[in-house]
Amino acid sequence: MSKWLAMGCALTAVLVALPGCDLLDPDRPVSHADTEVFGNLLQVDEVRADEHAWVAKIRVGVPRELDAAKAASGQSAPELEEDLLAEILVTPETVVLAHGAPAALDDINPGTEVAVLPVLGSTRMMGTSTLSAEAAYLTDFETYRRWRLPGMSRPDDRAQVRNDPERINSDGIEHAPVPLAGGKILYFAARLRPPVRPDEPWQGARREGLPDPGPDGGAVERSYRTELGEKGWTTPRLVSFPGLDDARTVRVSWVAGDETACLVTVEERDGSRWIGRASRPSAAAPWGEVARQTLDEEVLPSDPVFLAGSRSKMVMSVQNSPGAPADLWLFDPSAETSFLPLQPAINSDASEWGPRVGPGNELLFTRGDRQLVFAEGALRPLRLPGPQRVVLTEAAPTGDGRFVFCCLPRYVAGELDQDIEVAAWVGPTALGPAVPVDDWRPGEISAP
Repeated sequence: MSKWLAMGCALTAVLVALPGCDLLDPDRPVSHADTEVFGNLLQVDEVRADEHAWVAKIRVGVPRELDAAKAASGQSAPELEEDLLAEILVTPETVVLAHGAPAALDDINPGTEVAVLPVLGSTRMMGTSTLSAEAAYLTDFETYRRWRLPGMSRPDDRAQVRNDPERINSDGIEHAPVPLAGGKILYFAARLRPPVRPDEPWQGARREGLPDPGPDGGAVERSYRTELGEKGWTTPRLVSFPGLDDARTVRVSWVAGDETACLVTVEERDGSRWIGRASRPSAAAPWGEVARQTLDEEVLPSDPVFLAGSRSKMVMSVQNSPGAPADLWLFDPSAETSFLPLQPAINSDASEWGPRVGPGNELLFTRGDRQLVFAEGALRPLRLPGPQRVVLTEAAPTGDGRFVFCCLPRYVAGELDQDIEVAAWVGPTALGPAVPVDDWRPGEISAP
């Protein structure tokens, strides 16, 4: 049995089992194991209007395409014992996807086959015929199939391959933007994205410094520089440092406005990681060697950035060991204890990563997959417009605070494809519509 068909059978078994729960009181909501929910969207009702919440009613069932594939393999399609209705709470924190892109709940028409990924611990059964849950993700099934069921891929799923090294975004991973000169100069990191099947090539633009991974399977990551002119962005050029050709990762996270100094994360082939500084006499000169920054503790640091107006105090993401959650730490060489974690309001049990500092010393960072801003003692989410949450990470503001460069995922199988986009920063926690960086021009984007 193929991997995706086995997954489909398991999901179907869960759906069939739901009506058979042994309930003492049919009117009492009872906790139920969280499971992905599939079916046809019937209607959407607004509830708690003051809190911007909705209930999506779904007739639970096996998606037609999955059902047909099971039949083609000689397996009979299971039948539900009775109609099962799912009432799914959709909030501003729910991620809604349609046609492979971020969407609003209103963009999905009644009758559409959908999939729901519930918030952990939110699933309940009411009687034997109604399932309720809060949605972390709600997507049309077409998006879900391309994203979560790679074995059901079709030839038209990748009709438009993006691998042009003259452009910034590709089918690979482009992330960690560092904008300068109001956004007209951009440093960014890139690496190839691993294939879903062993017989497929690695995805993304073949840039200088990005060879196809060898037998160990590890992708190389490097930083690039591009500049926006009258005819668009220049071809991204490798940012090269002496002695680091064999490193797994060489990623720039901060650059001085005159481009004569930068901060760099280096990950060696053995998994060790360190940060350092590099300098050069002018923007036209080659970069000098990266001088390793010695920290007080043996940790795995990454993505250091200086605080606004400082060339000594820096914030960085820190792991105690490979795979451990990351926290944000402050390094201040003038302090008695020079290396300390930031306050508990910032650090949590989740991973905090991708720090950037705004012109007013705002701290922007990502927690899990949520972009946050810490300013004036308050921690708030930074959001793109829309009634539901659009996932964005690694937000980096321009020096004048007008624009934010950030990463948005494309929902494809395997590792998500990350692209860089640009939005106007229209308020402390609000952004205007995001534009793919290759299409962005400063005079053509403004507040909504």
